Amino acid sequence: MLMAFLTCNSVANISCLRPSNQFTIPSSPFKPFKLPSFWPWQKVKMGPLSVSPMGFGTWAWGNQLLWGYQESMDSELQQVFNFAVENGINLFDTADSYGTGRLNGQSEKLLGKFIREFPGKKLEQSEIVIATKFAAYPWRLTPGQFVKACKASLDRLQIEQIGIGQLHWSTANYAPPQELALWGGLVAMYEKGLVQAVGVSNYGPKQLVKIHDYLKARGVPLCSAQV
Repeated sequence: MLMAFLTCNSVANISCLRPSNQFTIPSSPFKPFKLPSFWPWQKVKMGPLSVSPMGFGTWAWGNQLLWGYQESMDSELQQVFNFAVENGINLFDTADSYGTGRLNGQSEKLLGKFIREFPGKKLEQSEIVIATKFAAYPWRLTPGQFVKACKASLDRLQIEQIGIGQLHWSTANYAPPQELALWGGLVAMYEKGLVQAVGVSNYGPKQLVKIHDYLKARGVPLCSAQV
């Protein structure tokens, strides 16, 4: 599963995705060949982080209902993870809601395990960036509860700091007060050093502008928008 991210140094700033070079074959019947603005083994800036231009999504890890996950797959998943890292991918997307039933949170647990057991260079291991999402469950009503959710993800991942902590979805259309509280939770986890950066997921353009302005006023940059 491949994940798409837009960097949000400013809202709707996607200039990093535009090809910067163009090579034209003279008198050719073919369209101009456009060189990419970066190569697969190069990294791009996402806020304070350097990440691979392609991310790796882990929704299927632990999800029996939609993806048919079985625990017997774990050794093969470790091999897939190793292959991805060895070939330059260092951005891995997960969420605290990934995993069904008794396997709730399994995606984060597996990702942490695979990082610890990665057989390659320690440098590659240390450069892995985890972007996890925190669900806007109806019982998460205060910034403190969102901070608690972040600490629970850190425990499952067994790491000291998350790369990007993201709000999984907006509640503006059905619970506006909760939305504002969860924004405060993103600020709190950033200020406590639990995450290096914050972002959002499943946000439309209007709410994206609103949270960008809110975070900016609180001195916290919006790093990413997962789409």
